[in-house]
Amino acid sequence: MNNIENTVSETYTKNLEFLEKKHYDIWYKLHLFEIALETDQYKETYALEYIDNKYFDVLNIKTNNYLYGTDSHSFSNDLTKRINFRKNSFVFEGFPLYYHYENIPNLDDKAQGLEDIYPLMSYYLDHHSSEKEMREIEKFIFIGIGLGLHIPKIHHKIQAEEYFFIEDDLELFRLSLFTTPYYKLHNTKLFFSIGENKDNFTKRFETFLENSFFRNKHLKYSFFPAHSDEKIKLIKNSLSSQSFATFPYKTTLNKYIRTMHYLEKYNFVNLKEHFNYNNLAQKPLLIIAAGPSLDQHLKWLKENHHQFTILALSATLKTLFKHNIKPDIVTHLDGFQTSLIHFNGFPQTEFLQDSIAILGGFTPKEATNYFQTDNVYIVEDHATYYHENFSANTGPCVGSTSIMWALTMNFKNIFLLGIDLAISETGDSHSKIHQVTKTQYKAEEISKLSNQISFRGDFFSVKGNFKKEVYTNPLFYDSLRSLNHMLPKLKTKEQKIYNLNNGAYITGTIPLHIENIDFKHLHNSCEKKVSQIKNTLASHSKKHLSTKDRNSLEQRLHFTQEIKKIITEYKISRRDERVNDYLHDLISLILAILQDPTREKANLITVYDYYFNYTVPIIFDFFNTKGLTNEKVHIKNLDKIFTQGLYSIQKSYEEALKNYLFTNK
Repeated sequence: MNNIENTVSETYTKNLEFLEKKHYDIWYKLHLFEIALETDQYKETYALEYIDNKYFDVLNIKTNNYLYGTDSHSFSNDLTKRINFRKNSFVFEGFPLYYHYENIPNLDDKAQGLEDIYPLMSYYLDHHSSEKEMREIEKFIFIGIGLGLHIPKIHHKIQAEEYFFIEDDLELFRLSLFTTPYYKLHNTKLFFSIGENKDNFTKRFETFLENSFFRNKHLKYSFFPAHSDEKIKLIKNSLSSQSFATFPYKTTLNKYIRTMHYLEKYNFVNLKEHFNYNNLAQKPLLIIAAGPSLDQHLKWLKENHHQFTILALSATLKTLFKHNIKPDIVTHLDGFQTSLIHFNGFPQTEFLQDSIAILGGFTPKEATNYFQTDNVYIVEDHATYYHENFSANTGPCVGSTSIMWALTMNFKNIFLLGIDLAISETGDSHSKIHQVTKTQYKAEEISKLSNQISFRGDFFSVKGNFKKEVYTNPLFYDSLRSLNHMLPKLKTKEQKIYNLNNGAYITGTIPLHIENIDFKHLHNSCEKKVSQIKNTLASHSKKHLSTKDRNSLEQRLHFTQEIKKIITEYKISRRDERVNDYLHDLISLILAILQDPTREKANLITVYDYYFNYTVPIIFDFFNTKGLTNEKVHIKNLDKIFTQGLYSIQKSYEEALKNYLFTNK
């Protein structure tokens, strides 16, 4: 028994030394926990026991139940046996693959986002099956650790280069430090998420994904049965909401190019910093979105809309027209043709004649036609900087973005209606009038774990605005995370945001039932006028590029030639005799293109970054396959498709810049 005690004590000490040196944040969290134990601020829940002088188990002191309840060594052996090298077993797909090769000429504007990647996907699918095995497991995830006895066994079996350890229970993780020699994994890259909430876990996992992103096509994992499946949902959420997947490279490129078309034609408003004091801001602002709470409070809205300056998302316009509620400001971001349905079903130009439009640079040209030209204000993407220092904070959706813009415009009292970011009690995702994404879910769909990775897939609980908890999906959660992160930074002490919705709680907002709004104490006496809004926006806007801005576009054009030269040199010099040499040259190309993203380089670099995040993992995973033959042929075929995409990006951006510069001499 003394030998066992010495062994676990030595393991614990070496683990702490290792964590203090390599993972200080985890060590510090454990250090604080130790202090809490020593000072009786925390009472131990578990006891580590050595059963029959054979194996370790964990006794829950409160329930008198054991974590394993059996021989933990045999249990760990069983977990290890389940791990295999197949690409369809215990694996998260970094992103899905699609067959679209033959349909490329007929793709709609949304599907065109992956135009040059579909042939690569099709080639992969034509030469692979889901039963194929990996040559190597490069990244591996442990979801739940227990005592960690299976970790050395699995590492011995797979020898992964990167591990991500997830354990919700800090006390249980501490016990694993007695039994599992994490310090012996010093030759691998380790990531730890121990006792973290949803937001912090998601940030940690996103870092894991960003590190050696080219290994992300298939992420193998082990699930400890006693652990919650919530982290599985969050992992799938992170995978489905990756920027390059939700807003693919070609869509991003088209957004940058379309914004260029609005230069010299419309005012561009700078929403980078807070506006100065203005009378308009004293009028309470009501932001109206298309969440379920809009339907619930329509009667109140009809009776009280005149008390506010109205900022309406385009998805609500049909409902507002039906009830004769004219918006003062309309916001729209979606650049796809399907979003134009929000402007159908009512006389647009008549209803919106006096409304101010604040539109993203990707907004379809047709949408601008519904407003008076001098009432349209374009917001630059945070990466374009066509007007120097012009940008804006943006969220994943127009609702979250509109809140950020309202704060930047310095409205003092902001009220939110229809920004639920959660599923209603009746299973609705949006108001009845939201024709693009409205979905109704059944109770059993909300509670079960989906076997698909989808932006509208799994549901998990978050803090409710009025209720203890509500259910949200990946799409809403992404927006909620963005707001929780940005609002505390944007909101000044003088600004207040009132959340009127029976949905998710948003950090920095004040939950308020509509019947409790006290209009008497709000500074709402000043009359709202379109001229006031226009004057305020105009003082923070520009229509024409300066000489310096034009020079910046000329430098971007020059950079496209640099990129073309880099691609051509790669195409000439890259090696195709051995897979490792080819992959090495591929990484060198990525490093050459993804340079320091200065103002003139940022757009093109971002597009290539998104392109690489899709294509390179496909190529790496293709060659990480047991029994693969004709490797040299595959290298030539895959690289031909890959480089065609590289040239296509460069050519499209170059032509757009030339067209603008030569048209606007």
